[in-house]
Amino acid sequence: MRSHSLRRTADDTGLPLYVQIAQTLNDGIANGRYSVGDLLPTEAELGEAFGVSRHTVRQAIQHLRHQGLVSARKGVGTRVEASRGKSSYTHSIHSLAEILQYANETRLEVSELAIRRARGATAEALGCRPGKQWMHVVGVRYGANSERPICLSDIYIDAAYKAISGEIGRARIAICAIIEQHFGETIIEVEQQIEGAVLTEDVARRLGARAGDPALRLTRHYFVTGRRLIEMSISLHPADRFSYAMTIKRDVPA
Repeated sequence: MRSHSLRRTADDTGLPLYVQIAQTLNDGIANGRYSVGDLLPTEAELGEAFGVSRHTVRQAIQHLRHQGLVSARKGVGTRVEASRGKSSYTHSIHSLAEILQYANETRLEVSELAIRRARGATAEALGCRPGKQWMHVVGVRYGANSERPICLSDIYIDAAYKAISGEIGRARIAICAIIEQHFGETIIEVEQQIEGAVLTEDVARRLGARAGDPALRLTRHYFVTGRRLIEMSISLHPADRFSYAMTIKRDVPA
């Protein structure tokens, strides 16, 4: 079979190979090279065509599966299921939709934005090697029609996506959604941790609150295909300005 050329743009710098391969195959599906119902070449054939390992090809196929573009069955192969990706999130679409909606209903006023190298406790929290570059964003979040601060957010974004820096705080959508739109990534999992905290003098000043007041600290890790972390946010909410509600239902056998 003919070799493939990876689709590259100015914004592709730093993107994993499997994402570039998935984008190239996505292009092939969109332009009709692979029609709905067709089988994609085998992992071995794609590996040879792109000059990558079968493991990288599997990651690319998994990426396309999360987008609803293909299905994979042992003994059958990888079949094209749709010509355009679906906006869906495997196993957690409702909870993730609610997280994304929060960004739609609020606004973030950015006070700091810089590229930094993660070290010490920060590198440990991000689960990365010391020295890895991240885009660090600090800002206060407000209600859509309110001047009362909701929280102070400390956000770390993989520096591979620094091209979106101009949209942070301007676009009324979640940062991870901006990354999805520009880079073809798919958020497949969000880990969230909620802890009690107290407001320090600096945080209290930014939020118009009192130092020592109780607060909630929400830490979220956003993962894409291959469980690769692309964003971590830490938000401090004064306790009297935020509540968190969940509905938990018992699983009922079919």
